[in-house]
Amino acid sequence: MNNFNINDKEFTGTKKRIFPYFSVGMVIVGAAMLIGGGIWTATTDMSRYAKNGVTDVVDAVDGGNVEKVDIIVNTGTVYVGRSDDDQVHIEGKIPKDYVLKEKNGTLKVELRTSFGFSFEWQDLFDWKYNEIDAKIYLPDAKFESFEISGGAGEITVDDLNCVKAHIKTGAGEVTVNNFNCDKALKIDTGAGDVKVNNAVTGGIDFDTGAGEVDFYGEVNGDIDIDTGVGECTINLTNDKAEFEKKYKVDIDTGVGETSVNYNQ
Repeated sequence: MNNFNINDKEFTGTKKRIFPYFSVGMVIVGAAMLIGGGIWTATTDMSRYAKNGVTDVVDAVDGGNVEKVDIIVNTGTVYVGRSDDDQVHIEGKIPKDYVLKEKNGTLKVELRTSFGFSFEWQDLFDWKYNEIDAKIYLPDAKFESFEISGGAGEITVDDLNCVKAHIKTGAGEVTVNNFNCDKALKIDTGAGDVKVNNAVTGGIDFDTGAGEVDFYGEVNGDIDIDTGVGECTINLTNDKAEFEKKYKVDIDTGVGETSVNYNQ
């Protein structure tokens, strides 16, 4: 039998480490671009270079013939309220190529922007050059339909009267106050709280991914709510016995407490 002792052999080796010229060079180039970009943006009106950037707008169109309202906003904050006259008013930080028109009884409002970039040290990628902050005022009328679609951002609707309504947003809080809707109020959100206060509706049809749902008002129809994550609180001014005779409640939630309260 042969015995091998590993200590009888001594293995040594060295490998010369190559200086990382390429990596260091890329770091230097990146730092130079960052510093140069910061100096340029600090001395330049970036809004001139932001595609579809926002600008201060005050505009109006005749709203006397409006029966349907269709609003599209891809990002930002939007408030919809009541006008003091028969016109549709829009004001605030609005995309330069905004759409505001009425045709055949349908009001079309489109507010679309693209990404804006900033090289400021405190906020490398910033929305500020393209962030919408719009207020839209509608005539005091009962609309056949009201629909607003948002990509990301807050949506607030006040003092609206319509036959049917649909509010959609990908991410952001939805707030509805003093709202009358003959048919079921439909709200679809991906993420964000839904708050409805002082409403009279012909039903509730909410579909939310994540966020709290709070409703206060009168409902004259079925309640159908699907939530993924978040508490759901429904406070009804209806009498419990009368409501349960006519309508049904179907609330499906993944994570979070659910409660339905009546006017006893």
